[in-house]
Amino acid sequence: MRARTLKISILRGLAVYLCVALIFGGIIGPAWGQSLTWRMPKINPGLVRAAALASGLNSLDTVRIPRVENLGDFLRPSRDARMAAIQLGKALFWDMQAGSDGQACASCHFHAGADNRARNQLSPGLKNVNPALQGIFDVTASGGGGPDYLLKEGDFPFHQLQDPEENNFNDRVVLFDTDDVASSMGVFAANFVGITPGDPDDLGISFVDPIFNLDNPAALNIGRNVRRVEPRNTPTVINAVFNHSNFWDGRAHNLFNGVSVIGPLDPNAKIWVADEWGNLSQVTVRIPNSSLASQAVGPPTSNLEMSFFDRPFPLIGRKLLSLKPLGLQKVHPKDSVLGLLASHRDTGLNTSYKNLIKQAFRPKYWNSTNLIPGGFTLMEANFTLFFGLAVQMFETTLVSDKAPFDLFMKGHNSALSRDQLHGLLVFLNQGARGNPPAVDVAIRQAEGALGKKIGAGNCISCHGGPEFTDAAFTSLRDGPDLELIEIEDTTVLDGGLLAVSDVQGLLDNGFSNIGVRPNANDLGRGGIEGGFPLSFTRQMLNPALNFLLEGVLDEFPCTPGVDCPAQLLVDGAFKIPGLRNVELTGPYFHNGGQATLSQVVEFYDRQGDFGDLNIAFLDRNMVFIDLEDIDEEPLVEFLLSLTDERVRQEQAPFDHPQLFVPNGGTFDEEEDFIEVPAVGARGRLAAGLDPLGTFLNLEHTD
Repeated sequence: MRARTLKISILRGLAVYLCVALIFGGIIGPAWGQSLTWRMPKINPGLVRAAALASGLNSLDTVRIPRVENLGDFLRPSRDARMAAIQLGKALFWDMQAGSDGQACASCHFHAGADNRARNQLSPGLKNVNPALQGIFDVTASGGGGPDYLLKEGDFPFHQLQDPEENNFNDRVVLFDTDDVASSMGVFAANFVGITPGDPDDLGISFVDPIFNLDNPAALNIGRNVRRVEPRNTPTVINAVFNHSNFWDGRAHNLFNGVSVIGPLDPNAKIWVADEWGNLSQVTVRIPNSSLASQAVGPPTSNLEMSFFDRPFPLIGRKLLSLKPLGLQKVHPKDSVLGLLASHRDTGLNTSYKNLIKQAFRPKYWNSTNLIPGGFTLMEANFTLFFGLAVQMFETTLVSDKAPFDLFMKGHNSALSRDQLHGLLVFLNQGARGNPPAVDVAIRQAEGALGKKIGAGNCISCHGGPEFTDAAFTSLRDGPDLELIEIEDTTVLDGGLLAVSDVQGLLDNGFSNIGVRPNANDLGRGGIEGGFPLSFTRQMLNPALNFLLEGVLDEFPCTPGVDCPAQLLVDGAFKIPGLRNVELTGPYFHNGGQATLSQVVEFYDRQGDFGDLNIAFLDRNMVFIDLEDIDEEPLVEFLLSLTDERVRQEQAPFDHPQLFVPNGGTFDEEEDFIEVPAVGARGRLAAGLDPLGTFLNLEHTD
């Protein structure tokens, strides 16, 4: 543990305060024994606000939604068409009929845009680079674990030290470690056979799941199957519209190709278009700033999330086009988007998916009597295009810009408490890396008021901008261009402690390796999709892959083969998450290995868990973290100020239809389900419901 030294004592601060009060006649009058009121010196909110602005923070309502320049090529040119697209997107996102066996997109994003379930949420190292180590469940810290296990407080964090704050890697004593991931359950294992129009359940042939089965590793009985679980923790969809790319590894490409997740990494992806006579042809499309559309079309065909194995997307379209939208679920009559379409005495909507598509999209993408090869209609064949763009249009409305922090940045000095102001300065303080002058001024004033030194959280180095993530457009923008590849100093170990090296490396901006897990557990941004590297850096360095960067990167930060650093910092790097509403979106990190924000802060205080193993790839910003014990709780308190109460109360635009999410159980027994009640624009309070809580209902402060 680092020595904690208070440079300014509380007594000295009090003495200074009393002297000032004496000079200005503040407290000593003719009768010393009269009523004496002493007020703690205040942290100056104006100076803190100036420090935040100088560091690039601001209210989120100062940020524009990224513009999709060619959206008009696909949507009809009217306000009604845009509204129809949003209605279509919200219905598709929440519809349980979209999955093979009742899974909606929202099944993993129903709680503040994320997932707070605790049962059957463990996934056993499916991203390990060694196939022999995939699919092996570990015993948890409390002695449980395995398929259908109910996580508990004692299972966290997933990496436990004898001294949780020990930052010398040579002196650490590890008490517990697991490569299991806390994530989200999806479908039961089955091979897709087909659909029956009008039936929400797909036809499939179930098989014994060798991993997600209560008898793992000796699974023989289909009836002992449990739902399959994704290999990474579920991020929130709220404010995701501001990200240049989505998913933890960024594979949801900024350029939507109309068909699949990975944009230009899928060069064969084409949509169908009808000419004025109804003749059909295939075309390649690139729709910029549409990572949310790319992301949306992934889960419906994922055999870990919503789909039986090998289900084609056009058949998802055929099924949904034959069904009443949200036909299994109630829709609140005051739903901010779907209320006017709600079947008030029944489930679902008083419209069809076919009608919503026709209202929203130009006819050339759906209007033809000709069939494409395979016997699909044009509307069925282009269902990925409609699904992706419509869900993106809906998720574009999910912006939480009314947190206490936003009020504070608008001039409301009382919006943040004294502890939260203190925590904000810890967040901004970059320590030895150096601060903007306004930050140093605010820190000096606050240290005088607190009578203690303010530690360096250095959080701002990765969680910048009003979105609180360097993966967002605000932080990536360099003038008119985007700085998607960056040259950075690297990190070394010096006597077991992290230090900055004079060697430089290349990284994908907005992605960071902070030593959550060894790189071999999950390569993250260093992975491969569609036979191509995900990393822009690797695409740049290989001239044969430069075509993947057309329309993505205008210029390179160095000349490959001439002056580019040899070291790459992409393996084990993950997209830096935004911090808004982080109070409600636990567990944390890509492995879901921390249950509370206090555990997250302890992780950073010790400068990560696997910085020694990942040293050649580690983000240098971990070096500059130097927290004091007294700073940790205020930092957590500041993070709580990023919660928009509309999210906690599910008020518009965060209201939603009814949903039933699985909560454990096996294939041959009655599953447990949680009902997520339909909520209208006025939110949970108006519906007589408690506000959203934290993961496992845990307190974030000790």
